[in-house]
Amino acid sequence: MTQRIVTERTGTLGLLTYQISRETFGRQTDQILRAAYEEQYQVVISMAAHRTPLAPMDDQAMQINQLLSRSIDGLLINTRGDEEESERILNTVQGRVPVVTFHYSTPNLSGVVLDNAADFFEATEHLIRLGHERIGFIGPDWDAASPVSAKAKGYLLAMQKHGLPHEFIPALGIYAVEGYLQGKRLSYRFTALVCRDDYAAMGVCRGLEELGLSVPEDVAVVGSGNIDVAAYVIPALTTLATPYEAIAEAAMELMLEQLEGQNTLRQITLKSSLIVRESCGANSRKK
Repeated sequence: MTQRIVTERTGTLGLLTYQISRETFGRQTDQILRAAYEEQYQVVISMAAHRTPLAPMDDQAMQINQLLSRSIDGLLINTRGDEEESERILNTVQGRVPVVTFHYSTPNLSGVVLDNAADFFEATEHLIRLGHERIGFIGPDWDAASPVSAKAKGYLLAMQKHGLPHEFIPALGIYAVEGYLQGKRLSYRFTALVCRDDYAAMGVCRGLEELGLSVPEDVAVVGSGNIDVAAYVIPALTTLATPYEAIAEAAMELMLEQLEGQNTLRQITLKSSLIVRESCGANSRKK
């Protein structure tokens, strides 16, 4: 930790995030702002244009440098989960300020990690306990060498534990319309679906309905994120509720530790909670 961090505080933190037009990112940003305010810190926000390193110009490092130019005391980063992310952050920051990451694990940096594998294992086992055997997963490939694949791995482990056939359906995109298009193609292949997020799940429900299939009577559906509208669509969506407030509080805890001179790197792992609503058919077992 540099002398500037200890003696020349500005009372300002930097936050790098993505796609704040989507509720999941917006809610997390809001909770970070609240947690910082409780500790009497202001937050300067930067939003990278791309959430993956596949764009023609990777702007994550550029946005970090922009935040560093604002004389911030520390940097909070909503990680995107690519393999080179930790090294990219370390090479860009070069020890100038404390860094705390959240959502995906970043080696050699303090951070808050969501246990996506355990969460999706729980969601899949919930459907298995309801009597489902033909359960599909909509999301990333579990063989991908990336933290993003943890959701699929949790699903896979649950299916393997019970000796059930497993199949993933590649997500077409991040918006509900892609889930809708997939739902229209699935027909009777599955009696239940675990979706990588609520947007995909709600889109799938509409697509299945247009095929003449009923949710949950014909196909049970589970999402992830617990966005506000999930409780009010018909049927109300069973989902994994991301602990946005707990993530923000843990991230600020790690940041304050570093600002106070504690240099030991630490990771805090949090779990989502399964919110059971109508779309999984929990009140009636599968015949």
